[in-house]
Amino acid sequence: MIIKSNLLKDVSLKDLESLKDLDRNHFPFPWKDSNWSDSIRNTNYLLFYDPSCRGFAIYLLSPLEKLAHLLKVVVSPDFRKKGVAASILNASYSHLRILGIERCILEVEVSNTGAIGLYLKQGYNKIHLQKKFYSNGADAHIMEKHL
Repeated sequence: MIIKSNLLKDVSLKDLESLKDLDRNHFPFPWKDSNWSDSIRNTNYLLFYDPSCRGFAIYLLSPLEKLAHLLKVVVSPDFRKKGVAASILNASYSHLRILGIERCILEVEVSNTGAIGLYLKQGYNKIHLQKKFYSNGADAHIMEKHL
């Protein structure tokens, strides 16, 4: 599978609208338009997605810390459990290493067993439990992967 990578600000309007729709329709905590606008203005947001916009991952980079914060992984329900998320993540790690990033962190709701399983297979480790992390009061595992 081919994976595109772009700074969020450099994504075509057509692709951006498709990715925003994917986020709105299939992510438990979708971004508001203001979140997307703010992220587009910041040159540290890096997006990885397949050309058909079936899935994407967004990272916020902290180059001085050699850290990438995985903010979102979203895959269309029709393409889940078919390796789309794994392909996107694997492509992102190669690119992040080239940029000098040494580790990735993320938060995942403790009840999201599918995502937790994916992250464990990807080499992430649970490093902390954050109580009431999400706006709905749910707890989150903080996970980390060394590249």
